[in-house]
Amino acid sequence: MPSYTKIMEGILGILFPSLCPVCGRPSDELATSPICGVCWANMSRLPANVCSVCSKPLQVEGITKCGDCYAEKPFYSTVRAYARFSGAMKEAIHLFKFSGVRRLARPLAELLKKIEIPEADLIVPVPLTKKRLTERGFNQSLLLAKAISDFTQIPLSYDTLLKVKETPHQTTLRGTERVKSLRNAFRSAISVKGKKIAVVDDVMTTGATINECARALIKADALSVLGIVAARTVLE
Repeated sequence: MPSYTKIMEGILGILFPSLCPVCGRPSDELATSPICGVCWANMSRLPANVCSVCSKPLQVEGITKCGDCYAEKPFYSTVRAYARFSGAMKEAIHLFKFSGVRRLARPLAELLKKIEIPEADLIVPVPLTKKRLTERGFNQSLLLAKAISDFTQIPLSYDTLLKVKETPHQTTLRGTERVKSLRNAFRSAISVKGKKIAVVDDVMTTGATINECARALIKADALSVLGIVAARTVLE
């Protein structure tokens, strides 16, 4: 016998039909709609062989760290990511972040149950400035951090880290420009002395955002900082 959820999904699919933006088929999963269950289940995962620090895929077997992380050690200790920023994951994050489909926070966080999240004392979202928060209406990183906190039982602190400098949208900037624009953009508002902090964001591209968050937290005497992101941009 079909479950109540499946029955409701069928009814809602008839009343409010939508097509999956990835494959074009009718959406069949209420939790991830409009992305269908097949596309959601077949997101392009990161390969097993990634940099132990920044999660960049490695082209050579037997090494554990990419050349960038060897050349310049970041302030964070490691970043854990679930999937490539492409296909269904890219669509999900765009819907979540730019179209206000906030309910996708939960299924995105559920995906992160499948990766090993290191021990931490606090979960902290990447913050927005007051201006950007007013424009968007919500902080997608906070919603994702809240969902991760719920299943890991690591306490969430939404006011530990502040963004004190307006910066351009990072998608409009190149790698070096991102680093320059984010320098001194964050500060720790409360004591984090001796704590292991997990910083949560939706996407990591160059790592500049999480690295600057980590810089601010380490400056405030955090013991260590790690990153947790749903997706990692992989430049081919």
